[in-house]
Amino acid sequence: MRTNHEPQPSFSVARRWSISLNLLLSIVAVLALVGMVNYLAARHFQRIPVSTLAQTELSDQTRRILHAVTNMVNVTIYYDRDESLYELVNGLLKEYKFANPRIAVQTVDYQRDPAGAQLVKAKYKLSAAGEKNLVIFDCNGNRKIIYEKELSDLDLEPLISGRSREVRRSTFKGELLFTSAIYSVTTPRALKAYFLTGHGEHSPESTDSESGFSKFAGILKDNNIDWAIVSNSIPNDCSLLIMAGPRSSPLPDELQKIEAYLNNGGRALVLFNIFGADHDTGLEKVLADWGVEVGHNVVFDRPNSTSGQDIKVFSFSAHSISAPLINSAVHMVYPRTLRRAPRGAHKADAPTVSELLFSGPEGTIVDDITKGVPREPRPGDVRTNAPLAVAVEKGKLPGLGAERGTTRLVAVGDSIIWSNLLLDSAANRDFASLTVNWLLDRSQLLGALAPRPIPYIRVAMTKSQMSAVRWILLLGMPGSVLLLGTMVWVQRRY
Repeated sequence: MRTNHEPQPSFSVARRWSISLNLLLSIVAVLALVGMVNYLAARHFQRIPVSTLAQTELSDQTRRILHAVTNMVNVTIYYDRDESLYELVNGLLKEYKFANPRIAVQTVDYQRDPAGAQLVKAKYKLSAAGEKNLVIFDCNGNRKIIYEKELSDLDLEPLISGRSREVRRSTFKGELLFTSAIYSVTTPRALKAYFLTGHGEHSPESTDSESGFSKFAGILKDNNIDWAIVSNSIPNDCSLLIMAGPRSSPLPDELQKIEAYLNNGGRALVLFNIFGADHDTGLEKVLADWGVEVGHNVVFDRPNSTSGQDIKVFSFSAHSISAPLINSAVHMVYPRTLRRAPRGAHKADAPTVSELLFSGPEGTIVDDITKGVPREPRPGDVRTNAPLAVAVEKGKLPGLGAERGTTRLVAVGDSIIWSNLLLDSAANRDFASLTVNWLLDRSQLLGALAPRPIPYIRVAMTKSQMSAVRWILLLGMPGSVLLLGTMVWVQRRY
């Protein structure tokens, strides 16, 4: 007898409802998890550079300055998007915006957006054709414009030597200039530095490679410091007095003015050099009253020298100026010793004198100098970690920032260190910026902002190699994916 069996359902009704409910709860849980992750990411995100060639990672100094910005800063990138520097400029300014939402960035491509370009020209009074490819910073009517020619340095050496017909950009100075511009428009009152001249000092107007100080003057401008040249006077608006390697003695009344300036809370930068080592300039006595002993000598350090005349300095103290230079080096030529005077050599209310940098242990002190030419080191000469720069401060209470009336002084045993010849050698530029900003008590600027090298990667291939790469990309890679998919289909089909 034939019997018919009804097919039984695979799952009961209760089982099906249970599976549906579990699926629904799983979907809700996943959506809730995605929502929470996005909520946290939007408010507590962290950007991490994944390339060692990245130009957009901000330095600690820039982040300190951005953290202090409380007013809106409008940044306009007035640029042709096809220009080679545009991507670097745009990517870097995006990081500024992420670091502080008060940095508002907009791009106006004057080639593709003529209407927007006209508005920018009218607002900032730009010329019709001459001013283009620039970045404008605006805060409460205070404006600063960075031009394309300022943003990078050109490497002309291959062109001059005939090795190449191509002129390429070697460094990108975006962060240095953008951070300075933001500080400038949010702190509109520029400080004033004065170079004392008339005694053989380096000139901030000179572009001479060995004696000129035009690059150092550029550092002052980058740090929102105006500068001028004075002789036999110290103006009332002087924020920083610079004596850059005098070779002859200032007049007695000039020395009296310098002493009075320091006694009234002035800030001064004094640079010595070998050309004043065989005689007194009068500044030695001024510094002695502030607890600094200036040596009539020259320091050799043959293990850390390339020519016998220069020294690479690797030893730094923990002072605010020199601490950021640890693990780097500064490059000096025939430096003189500058050390803390022995205890008891000055008044009881003596200022705080800190030695900043030192030669290596084989530093040899030679005090026999004739017309700027030292004799060669001898076995009997003193060998020690010779101090080569000092920082002096008086009037500061422990634990408090420098107030008005606090004297600050920095003396360096070499003036060539910041000449046009050596300013960009080793960490000399960083040392200059740190020194100037410490003297002016701008702690937020105590950091190193150097131009960043632009990576240059060139791939040279023959015509046959180019053809092989083309076929691999156009045929080989898609074909391999297609072949793999076919093999999987055949395996599953049979």
